[in-house]
Amino acid sequence: MFLKSLVLRGFKTFADKTVFEFEPNGLTAIVGPNGCGKSNTVDAFRFILGEGSLSEIRVKELSDIIFAGTQTKKPLSMGEVAITFDNSDHALPIDFSEVSIRRRTFRDGASDFLINNNSCRLKDIRDLFLDAGISEDSLSIIGQGKVDSILSSQPEERRQVFEEVAGIKKYKQRKEEAEKKLILAEQNLLRICDLKNEIGENLSVLEEQSKAAEEYLALKESFRSLEIGISKKQVAVLLEKSGLLKEEIERFEKSEDERLKKEKIVGAEKHSLKEKIKTLDLELENARIKLETLREKAETERFAAMMEKENRLRDLKEAERFLAFEIGQLKNTNGTIDAKLLELRKKTERAGVEAMDILPELKEFVALSEKLFSISRSLIKGLHQKEIEDHSKSSRLLDILNAEIVEFTEQKQNNENALRQKEAEMKAAAEKLNAEQPSPPLVNLAIQEEQAKLQEKIVELKKEKEQCADNIEFLESRGETPEEAAAREFHLKNKLLLAKTEGELSQVTERIFAEYNLTVSDLMQIETEIPNVGAAKKETLRLKSRMLELEPVNLIAIEEYKQSTGRFRLINEQYEDLNSARENLKGLIAELDLKAREEFLRKMEIISAHFKQIFTELFPGGEAKIELALSENSNPLEAGIEISTCPGGRKWLPLQALSGGERALTAIAILFAFLKTNPSPFCILDEVDAPLDDANIDRFTKYLKEMAKVTQMMIITHNKHTMKAADTIYGITMEEAGVSKLLSMKMNKLAAETVA
Repeated sequence: MFLKSLVLRGFKTFADKTVFEFEPNGLTAIVGPNGCGKSNTVDAFRFILGEGSLSEIRVKELSDIIFAGTQTKKPLSMGEVAITFDNSDHALPIDFSEVSIRRRTFRDGASDFLINNNSCRLKDIRDLFLDAGISEDSLSIIGQGKVDSILSSQPEERRQVFEEVAGIKKYKQRKEEAEKKLILAEQNLLRICDLKNEIGENLSVLEEQSKAAEEYLALKESFRSLEIGISKKQVAVLLEKSGLLKEEIERFEKSEDERLKKEKIVGAEKHSLKEKIKTLDLELENARIKLETLREKAETERFAAMMEKENRLRDLKEAERFLAFEIGQLKNTNGTIDAKLLELRKKTERAGVEAMDILPELKEFVALSEKLFSISRSLIKGLHQKEIEDHSKSSRLLDILNAEIVEFTEQKQNNENALRQKEAEMKAAAEKLNAEQPSPPLVNLAIQEEQAKLQEKIVELKKEKEQCADNIEFLESRGETPEEAAAREFHLKNKLLLAKTEGELSQVTERIFAEYNLTVSDLMQIETEIPNVGAAKKETLRLKSRMLELEPVNLIAIEEYKQSTGRFRLINEQYEDLNSARENLKGLIAELDLKAREEFLRKMEIISAHFKQIFTELFPGGEAKIELALSENSNPLEAGIEISTCPGGRKWLPLQALSGGERALTAIAILFAFLKTNPSPFCILDEVDAPLDDANIDRFTKYLKEMAKVTQMMIITHNKHTMKAADTIYGITMEEAGVSKLLSMKMNKLAAETVA
């Protein structure tokens, strides 16, 4: 397995997508001026490997890892780190030949974790790396903190670094967990002992209460059985009695139904007769109203006829007077015409010219004619007009006069004819008037006949009404017989007795249901039989007396006693289990101590051997050793770590006596010894070469290149010699303030191109 790439996007100062690609073997150097963001790459490695401590990735809040923006670039909403491994050897326990891990953080506090683009938990990422020996606190990342821990003047502090390499941390963690469990077990044992004492004290009291309660319940069950049996007997008797009474009542009600049917028929007849009487009363009233109406109509017609006759007589008299007047007028007109005719004849006998002298007389005649008769007036007016028109024609005057005489003669004849007609009419009117003199008016015969019929109908209706009343009286006179009265009284007694029986039955059944939750059907299905009810009642009194003696009874005591007994048994079992667990935990702690001690001592020998070898290579002719500061009967796991060196044939010196560069190179030698003891797929060194001088840096880089043959080595450095030893260099610059930019250079390719 080897690291293929690291991708940063929006992480701290890496605003844009930044890709680091790594070769399977060789040394990669990450360089750049102070403040350019080199150490942010180490933070990115810690972040993606599952670091949970914010101080280790140098932020106060998780959102601080997101690019915060500059004067020219806006802040981002997400920070992301992705790392890709070649997993052909399946060192990572996942069925993929290439594994990509991605971790994102958003400004709202949300986070995403992905393995090969599949969502997962942070714990899943940590577990995946731990199984491959990679973690944020392993030797995969070595910074100044690790060097300082080794150079610490306190042996106890230095021991913690060696324990991590020795791999006994898991034993110590398991031991701490076991010790916590042991403390908890001891506390539980104390509590259980208290519970045992408490329950033991109550158990004897509960036992006595439980026995009393059990006896009480047994008595109560016997009492219940007897009461149910007695109740069953009572219910059976009451049900039988109720059944007989119901049968008797049913028989009476059947006969009563027949009687009621007859009564219903009689009642219907009575109702029908009463309705008929109502109808007859209505018809009588209508006949009376109609008769009265006819009477009023006859009187009205009689009065109307009398008034009509009086009006006709008055009209006839008026007509007679008018005819008499007309006749007088006609007679006067004829007399006048006769006189004029006579005068006209005389004048015609005189000379024709004298004819003009009669014009004033004709005018006078015309005026008279207008007053006497309308027809004559028209004729005379026409003649007058004609005479005026022919006034100048004197030659024809005589002819005109002769013509007028003829016309007046005809008019006279007409008047005489009219006079004779008027006289005839006068005579007829007189006769009619005499014939229609006032006399008492006659009553309408049709009305008289209808009145007679109505009076006859009224008499018939009264007779029919009296007959109906007699029939009703007859029907109502039919009363109840003595036998029927006796049967009715017996029926009422049976109904009262049935109500009483059902009341008693209801009381018994309600009591049984209230006390024992039994219905009548449930009760009758119970097999309990009581041969002697009296003896059973005496026994219930005895049982009840004994129950009163036992009261008050703690019925809960039975269950409490069972529970307490079971609980006491369970607590005893728990007590035994806890004792056993305590002993097991003690044994486990001792076993873990032994394993940790053995593993620690074994790994210390390996580390010491590797350290001697590496120190000799870094300090030719020198020697070094690592020892435990053990006293008599002391625990190796609690002992300090002593480091002694003899550089270049000098005497043995502690770390404090070495120069700064020698101390730093010695610490680096120890770290390399750690890596050889527990190899890691890759290792990142964060400026660990800073304290080294030129002589020591050459030895350091030489050994570093040897280490790079087995482990991917990456170093963040300022040292030119280290840069020179690198196979790949990544330069980080900050052309724009606050934004890191990546430049890369493959040294092997460059060297090959230079040679060529």
